[in-house]
Amino acid sequence: MSNRRSGIVKILITGGSQGIGLAIAKELHTAGHELFLVARNPERLDSTIKSFSAKVQGFACDIGKEGQIDALINATRRENFYPDVIVLNAAAFGGPERSVLKPSPDELRQLLEVNVLSNYQLVQGFIETLKKSQYPRIIIIGSTAGIRVDDGSLYGVTKWALRSYSYFLRNELKQLGVGVTLINPGGTFTQKRVPNEKIPADRLLEASDVGKLVAAILTLSPQAVVEELNIRPLLGDTY
Repeated sequence: MSNRRSGIVKILITGGSQGIGLAIAKELHTAGHELFLVARNPERLDSTIKSFSAKVQGFACDIGKEGQIDALINATRRENFYPDVIVLNAAAFGGPERSVLKPSPDELRQLLEVNVLSNYQLVQGFIETLKKSQYPRIIIIGSTAGIRVDDGSLYGVTKWALRSYSYFLRNELKQLGVGVTLINPGGTFTQKRVPNEKIPADRLLEASDVGKLVAAILTLSPQAVVEELNIRPLLGDTY
């Protein structure tokens, strides 16, 4: 097998206009890869795309809504963008309540739509394209909320489900040569967090930490796969 450490691949990133998704995009753009960013807010997505020098496209849609994933897949085909790698990063967080008893069933349903079902549909939609790639990879951004049981939340429930899905997916796709990686970040310094929580910056990961891990993973040889990574602030999670 040839080593792809210097190879350029096409990468689709959901939730790519801010936070961890944008940090991943910046690292991969620096490495020379071609990107297709997906985000809900068209203005922010357009601004993000324009902030890059070249080789970045995008499509605005809400992957948690019916029909939007089909629209996204059709958009990639119109742009002749057939990804070698998909980074499933987009997520919904739900309300602030730390309970798996009090929130409404509708909140759980919405979180499952975005955090689990949309990723399931995206893999189904792109799997035939990935199977034809010389370097097929699926990178799933989970959370340390999916490996903890204290201070439970509906968000954590969906990340546990996503982690289980990742394990089964990896096992099913390995015979097809498609590598599946799950990355579980702890609390991370992002635009969504900063205005709402008074947590010192040194108690949170930098979003670029996750971006650097994704970029490093894509330098590995085709026969290598990072199965799962947990990354937390040095002093532990803040929730």
